[in-house]
Amino acid sequence: MRNDSEGGTDFGISIGLAFVGGYCDAASFSLAHTLTGHLTGNCVLAAVSLANKEWNLVADRVLAVAAFLAGILASLTLSWFIPIRLKRHSLAISLCIEVLLIFGAGLFVANRANNEWFIVCMCLAMGIQNDALRKTNRVSVHSTYMTGMVTTLMQKSFEHLLPQENAEELSANQSSGAAIQILGQMWLSFIVGAVGGAVIVACFHNRGLLFLVLPLIVLIYAEIKTGLSVGSSSRGVSG
Repeated sequence: MRNDSEGGTDFGISIGLAFVGGYCDAASFSLAHTLTGHLTGNCVLAAVSLANKEWNLVADRVLAVAAFLAGILASLTLSWFIPIRLKRHSLAISLCIEVLLIFGAGLFVANRANNEWFIVCMCLAMGIQNDALRKTNRVSVHSTYMTGMVTTLMQKSFEHLLPQENAEELSANQSSGAAIQILGQMWLSFIVGAVGGAVIVACFHNRGLLFLVLPLIVLIYAEIKTGLSVGSSSRGVSG
């Protein structure tokens, strides 16, 4: 959704959002038996539930897919209509919306009758985050699911291990090395977030979901600070 430059979002913020993605997925599955950041996983789970005639689970998982796609669409719409002067803060705005949605989800999940609203809030939040973070250090990344990133990580690792014969291949090898560092650390952060989400929700139940609010506020602050710094640099260059 936003890039301060062609390089994309700050690496540290990307690491933090990968943690949030893993935490939300594990917490949501623990609380509602539905993934919030995986279209593929929810489609498979919906098919399994359909085969088992578990109609409520089918409805929840189809709802999760629709809400995740709606979150992506909402992020794209916000990106299109946001005023030019706020473009550099668009990720921070997205994260503010995500905080509100997660807070709402935490309130809804306290009452099992509101399970569908919990799923909608969480999947909207993860859909928005998935679109909001696209690149970091010129490497394409995702923060709500790891399948594509792990595939790329394996491909880059294989390329990095091959012997280099010329300057062009050496440059590609250096690029692969940078991608490996970024993708590997984001994958690790996602796993740590998933473990943390599962453990904390197991201990604190629905209140464990609200533990995410603090790290998200920290990420919002860091993103605003980064945006202001980039804006100041740009004015200095143009001046």
